Amino acid sequence: MIYQIFGIIFPVVAIVLVGYFYAGKFQPNMQTANSINMNIFLPALMFSVLSKESFQIQNYQALALSGVIVVLGSGILAWAVAKMLNINIKTFVPPMMFNNTGNVGLPIAVLAFGEIALGAAVVLFAIEMVLHFTFGAYILSKNTNFVSVFKSPILIATLLGLIANLTGLQFWIPMTQMLELLGDAAIPLLLFTLGTRLIGIDYSDW
Repeated sequence: MIYQIFGIIFPVVAIVLVGYFYAGKFQPNMQTANSINMNIFLPALMFSVLSKESFQIQNYQALALSGVIVVLGSGILAWAVAKMLNINIKTFVPPMMFNNTGNVGLPIAVLAFGEIALGAAVVLFAIEMVLHFTFGAYILSKNTNFVSVFKSPILIATLLGLIANLTGLQFWIPMTQMLELLGDAAIPLLLFTLGTRLIGIDYSDW
C-alpha cells in the first residue's frame, strides 16, 4: 500500500522539485509560461475533456453538488472562525475555501485512478474555478467586475465544452486531437511552475 501511494505521489513531487531546483539555479521569469498555461493549455484541457462524447455529465451531478457544498461550507466555517478570533477575513477565508484542485488534484487523480478519473477531476476543478473567480473575488473586493471575471479563457472553455457535450456537437477529429495535445501540456506545466514559485517563499516566520 505504501509503495503504491509513493508511486502515485512520486511523479507529482518530482516535477515540482524539477521546477524548484531549476528556478533556484536559473531564476527564470515564468510569467509568460503561466499566462500561456492559463489562456491556452488549461482551456484546451477543459474543453477537450468536457466536450467528449464519453463524458456523461449526468454522472457527475452529485460530485459537482458535493464540490459546491465543500467549498461554500468551508467558507462559512472559516468566516465564523475568523469572526470569533478577530482574524482578517480576506486573509483567512479564501485559503480555507479553495484547495489546489489544479496543480495537485488533476495529476493525483489521473495517476491514482487513470484517465477515467480525469473527467471527475476536471469537474471539481471547474467548480472551484467558477467559485474562486466569483465568491473568492468578491471576498477580496466588493467592487469586483464580474463581467471581466467571466472573460476568463478557462471559464469560457468550460462553458463551451459543456454546451458542446449537451448538444451532441461533433468536431473534426484532427481538431480534437490538436486540443488534446495542447491540453496534455497543462498538468506538467502546472506542477513545474508550482515548483518555481516555491523558491520565492520566505520561511523566516515559520
